[in-house]
Amino acid sequence: MNQSAAGPGPGAGGVYRNQLLALVGLGLVFRLVLALILPPGYDESYYLFYGQNPGLSYFDHPLAVGLWAWLGLHVAPLLPANPVLALRLPGLISYSVALVLLAEASRLWFGRRAALLTAAVGTVSPLLFACGGLLLLPDSPLLLLLSLLLWWLARHPLNAPRSPQASLIFGLILGLLSLCKYHALLLILTLVVARLANSIQRRQLQIGDTALVFGGWLAASWPLWLWNLQNGWVSFAFHSGRTTGVSGFHWQGPPLFLLSQLALLFPSIGVLLLVALLRPRAPASPEAAAGTNLLRLLAIPQLVLFLLLAGRMQVLSSWLVPAWWLLLPLAGACLAAPGCLQRLWLRVVAVITVVAVPLLSLAAAAHVRWGIARSLLPAEVDTSGQLLAPGALRQALQQRPAIWQALVQAEVIGSNRYELPGFMALALRGYSQAAYTAYSGDNRGFDQWRQRLNPRASRGVLFAVVGDYDPLQSLQQSGPSQPWRFGPLQPLGRVQVTRAGQPAALLEFYAYDPSLVSRASGPNR
Repeated sequence: MNQSAAGPGPGAGGVYRNQLLALVGLGLVFRLVLALILPPGYDESYYLFYGQNPGLSYFDHPLAVGLWAWLGLHVAPLLPANPVLALRLPGLISYSVALVLLAEASRLWFGRRAALLTAAVGTVSPLLFACGGLLLLPDSPLLLLLSLLLWWLARHPLNAPRSPQASLIFGLILGLLSLCKYHALLLILTLVVARLANSIQRRQLQIGDTALVFGGWLAASWPLWLWNLQNGWVSFAFHSGRTTGVSGFHWQGPPLFLLSQLALLFPSIGVLLLVALLRPRAPASPEAAAGTNLLRLLAIPQLVLFLLLAGRMQVLSSWLVPAWWLLLPLAGACLAAPGCLQRLWLRVVAVITVVAVPLLSLAAAAHVRWGIARSLLPAEVDTSGQLLAPGALRQALQQRPAIWQALVQAEVIGSNRYELPGFMALALRGYSQAAYTAYSGDNRGFDQWRQRLNPRASRGVLFAVVGDYDPLQSLQQSGPSQPWRFGPLQPLGRVQVTRAGQPAALLEFYAYDPSLVSRASGPNR
């Protein structure tokens, strides 16, 4: 066992635990402050409906983020003044647990000092804590289960003999990981290939162990496969269509995407993670060697795949979060190397990082909420004003009694974008019992959830952001590019939403009869 992991004395373990919990606790408090400031994001406003429509899976994600949203909705009555914080609470907590599990895995591989530095880097990196521990995103459950997997593998190495019980538990962890995000399937495939290569090298296939792992994986992941089987494998068709719908390769894509990732991680942290990947610390023990090999094995395919995809399509910033997460223990091991942090320039960079990240994060959150930097950012570039804080939106709506009354009495409230209804649902929480839907060529989960609408509902309100997309009047038009047919739309007026007293988003509203709406053509996806 790694001697630094065991510790020199009986009190060392207690000191380590106290330091780790203090570090993780400080990170939780900081993320909580940001969660109180930031208005809901586009994805969060959409995932709100995952919690309202529990299912075995969803159009664009497995079910785990829906469970996080469901838990947040059940916390919301305890936080009536801040439903957005309630939605984020499961992610805030799960990220802290994920950091502890990851640090424990790092401790077993590289020692206590590396474990604390692993948790410190994960606490400070903006891209990681925003996607995994602040916003309601699928990365929150993904990082929790990924950390659980690494913690398990630190105790039960991939190529070591396992008991039947351990094999079954390993399969269950892989199955739960599959329910978090489709990225997990690449991780699992990598583990399968590595295990198969080892079995071939040893000339021992271990069929019984493989069967138990596969059985555990299938027992935990069956909701994902059952839902897709019942829905024509629509989720896989959607994601595969993202790559097949484009042509050609743009060589500037991968380096530009990598540079953007380094900036979002924070440059010093991004460079550290790359150095840890390309020049890992020389293993000081068999445990360290096993951990280094495993982490690089899992991270490299993720990095290669999404960097290559960046040359063909738009790759979202969060898609590489699991890869960077896997490199955190290697980064901790690099920093924990004897004499590393004794270098003056490294200590200066570390201090700058620890000070700058919170300050910049708070400034960015304050701008999104109150527009403090609007004089520096052109209006056509800064769209943060369209992230509608529930309180500000509700106040603006109440100033237009006719529109407010129509919304409160509506049976269905819809929009021309799948991201927008959630903002209205949060603003009207406690004032309206309406169901929500979206009418566009890309409706995501609303195509499934629309089946639950009352077919006899006649009181509806449509709304959209003016100037963002085609005006709502275009919904009355028919043609090959219009997948919906509507009855007459009655204009209700417009509402100007402000941010810190300045115009932020202009919304237009129409009354319509939901029972007259019909699909003009098949889903345009």
